[in-house]
Amino acid sequence: MGQRRLFLRLLVALLCCVASRSHSLQLTNCNVSELSTLNNVESLTSLSLLHCNLPQVRANLFQGYAQLLRLELSHCSLTDLAKSALNGLQRLRRLSLAHNNISEIKSWSEETLAGLSALDASHNRIVQLAALSFAAYPQLQELNLGHNLITKLEPDAFHGLQHLKQLQLQENRLQQIDGKCFHGLPRLHSLALQHNQINHVAVAAFESNTHLRSLRLEFNQVSNMQFLQDPGLSRLVLLNLSRNALSNLAPLTFSQNVELQYLDLSFNQLRQLDNDSFIGLDLLEHINVSHNNVDEIHGDCLEPLSTLQQLDLGYNQLSSLPDQLFQTTTQLRSIDLTHNKLEKLPLHLLSQLIHLNRLNLAENRLDNAAWLQHLAAALNRLALRIDLSSNHIRSLNLSSLALFEHVYLADNRWDCMWLTRNMLRTPPATLSFDRSWPMLSAWSEDLMNVRGIDCFDGEQNRSIVLLDVGIARQQQSKSCNCEVNGDDISPLTPPLTWPKIRTDRFDSRSVIIWMLVAIALAFSGLRWGQRFMDRKEVTKKLQKANDEQANKVDEEAQRLRNGRER
Repeated sequence: MGQRRLFLRLLVALLCCVASRSHSLQLTNCNVSELSTLNNVESLTSLSLLHCNLPQVRANLFQGYAQLLRLELSHCSLTDLAKSALNGLQRLRRLSLAHNNISEIKSWSEETLAGLSALDASHNRIVQLAALSFAAYPQLQELNLGHNLITKLEPDAFHGLQHLKQLQLQENRLQQIDGKCFHGLPRLHSLALQHNQINHVAVAAFESNTHLRSLRLEFNQVSNMQFLQDPGLSRLVLLNLSRNALSNLAPLTFSQNVELQYLDLSFNQLRQLDNDSFIGLDLLEHINVSHNNVDEIHGDCLEPLSTLQQLDLGYNQLSSLPDQLFQTTTQLRSIDLTHNKLEKLPLHLLSQLIHLNRLNLAENRLDNAAWLQHLAAALNRLALRIDLSSNHIRSLNLSSLALFEHVYLADNRWDCMWLTRNMLRTPPATLSFDRSWPMLSAWSEDLMNVRGIDCFDGEQNRSIVLLDVGIARQQQSKSCNCEVNGDDISPLTPPLTWPKIRTDRFDSRSVIIWMLVAIALAFSGLRWGQRFMDRKEVTKKLQKANDEQANKVDEEAQRLRNGRER
């Protein structure tokens, strides 16, 4: 034990020597007594205590750390700090108390820490924020209270934080945002409230937050967006309301959010997008309305979004689109309409989009792509990627698709006659007809994914799948280190080639003949084995009889010798 203490003291002394030169010190698995033995701490500017045994921090523990700018006490099982635990840290700028068991925020210094600009109290057990909780830290700009147990915010909890810019309250248990929760935070720039249980936000909740640019409310239970009418949110740039309980967009919902650029409404219960749903969003660039129940979208719905660049309407119930839907959104670069019920598109739907480079229409019910002939003349087709996979298309004009960057066409209802005719020549590399098919093979015990093309033969009323196993076989041969004679390799399905497809001529009569031959060989083998066992049994009996006769002879000879000796 004495040697261990001596070693620890030498280690602490060495760290102190290094700290005197680098002005920073990091200790792990330490305790209060070892912390008290540190020397030359007056020159430290950064101190990190990680995974130490510090359930409590006594008063004036850091009294001598006059130059300290950064203090971290993480993973230290800390439950409480004395009222004057941070006395003497007048120059402290950043304080981290993350990953502890603190249950209350209070002033841990008898003097105001006027230099503190960042406080991290995340991953603790804080339940409630009392009024004037941060009165001792008036210059705070960053405050992280995420991953706690906070259920309520007192009206004056953040009173006095005139300079606060970033506030994180994610992963708590908040249920309501009252009108004065964030009152008195005029410079608040970013507010994170995701992963709570918020079901109500007061109309005037953000009245004084006129500089708020980012508001995250995803993974809550918000059903009403009336709070967005607050003039305090006029400078909002990012709004995330994903995974809430929104069922409709009231008229003029976003009329006050004139600077909004990123809007996420995904994973809600929206059913309709009206002409006045997005009025006021003149600067919007990205909107996500995917994973809702939208089955109707009005023709002038996107008219206010003249700067829109990315639109995601995937995973909804749309069966048709208005002709004039994209007439004013000429800056669109990416459109996602995957997993809807679209049966056809208006011929001139995309004729105004000269900047389009991504178009996803996978998993719909489209039976043709005639609208591709009416794209904008100024569109750079070589930069456009289109996904038409998993639709009901039976045939296409392939020559019209050759100039695109890439077109995905897998898993459609191709007509086999059309497919055969057009595949006699190698299709352009920019077209992808094949998709993965799971299969078992003779060269692998694992389930393999083999690329293949499927089509439908209307005359025979059957589906045909053409598999390309060439690549899979090559990969298997490369991974095998064994030496096998070419004559012993089992015949395998050949790779898919164009225009000829080799077939197997092994008929049922040959199968029957080989089965009979195998049965005959099996019976012959059994008969030969029986004869071999019988001969072996006879040999054993003869050997045993000979051994018994020899034993009798030996016994008689021994008896005669004994008689002579007598």
